[in-house]
Amino acid sequence: MTDRTWTRRGVVTTLAAAAVGAPFLPRGRSRSGADEGDVVLRFTSHVSRSHGFYPYVFTPFFQMVEEETQGRLRIEPMMDGLLHGALDGFKASVTGLTDYTHGYTTYQPGSFHLMHGLQLPFVFPNSPVASLVAEELYPRFFKEEYEAMGVYLATCDSTSPYQVISRDPVRRLEDLDGLKIRTTGGIVAEIYRELGAVPVVMAAAEVYPALQRGIIDAVSLGVPDIASYRLQEIGKFLTRVNLNVTVLQYCLNPRSFDELPGDIRETFYRLLRVRSQMAAQDYYSGPREEGYYDALRAGGCEIMDLEPSERERWRDTLVPLRERFIAENEAEGRPVREMLTEMERLSAEYSTLSRAEIRRKVVEDPVMGIIDL
Repeated sequence: MTDRTWTRRGVVTTLAAAAVGAPFLPRGRSRSGADEGDVVLRFTSHVSRSHGFYPYVFTPFFQMVEEETQGRLRIEPMMDGLLHGALDGFKASVTGLTDYTHGYTTYQPGSFHLMHGLQLPFVFPNSPVASLVAEELYPRFFKEEYEAMGVYLATCDSTSPYQVISRDPVRRLEDLDGLKIRTTGGIVAEIYRELGAVPVVMAAAEVYPALQRGIIDAVSLGVPDIASYRLQEIGKFLTRVNLNVTVLQYCLNPRSFDELPGDIRETFYRLLRVRSQMAAQDYYSGPREEGYYDALRAGGCEIMDLEPSERERWRDTLVPLRERFIAENEAEGRPVREMLTEMERLSAEYSTLSRAEIRRKVVEDPVMGIIDL
């Protein structure tokens, strides 16, 4: 799949009904340097421009938005954490410092409940399925707690399945005992604590020096991010666990979105559904992911797979974590069993779809209700 798959030719038949030729009246979000009537939304991120996400996801999407709106809506990226750090996405959006940025639930785990269920182990087979299921469940189960942060959800990206890259080989459950491993917060940290490791929560951009200095012994990440952060230069062993995925949310300043004219608002909303799959398919899975495995091997990193019986030991060890998650949410009156049942049903259903079929679905039948239009 080329980077142009998602551009105007691929989505125009569905989006044409939403796009109209009426003049785009100037709005409060217009920026100096924009043409009369144009709106430019600020997109901010802690991700470096050297990260693989930038050329394969961010830039093609920004170009798509400009094409589909005929230049009436443009996105101006500010990368490398220039305006705010990885942990400050929600605050930056709510205060108007940015219009569009990351709003990761894993970096503020105490503010969320049911959404953490997306990170439970051994649920999703790959990132395209995880992203699609996360967005389909969102209006029914997650919207209230996410919008309580004062933002709208833009996209639910999903990482590739998390693996373990380490200085010393991890082949058995016992090798995790006392191992200091970088994780995100919430359930992901609980997963490794349950397995006997010592989770250390930090942003992915900070892991290289931490691993280099021995502050941590290992890192839990998907292979594309492992390669983009060049962790194979230090960690020479990758254990392929396919333990879980991390669903990464991006958020919008509500005023910035609400002030868009109705036709542009609907077009942008539909493009955001495509954007989630761009991340899942153009970066976190498929040929691109395989290319990052090649980069690890070229860097001298040994790729190891758990034996089937060992994988079952990991799975069995994590059963109590799932039960605690259910019990804690049930005690607060949340529909956790209903959510998990639907999540697993959709994961199984969408696992039968090809990548092309998932692409077609998000264009022709996008999930509605993520933002009220």
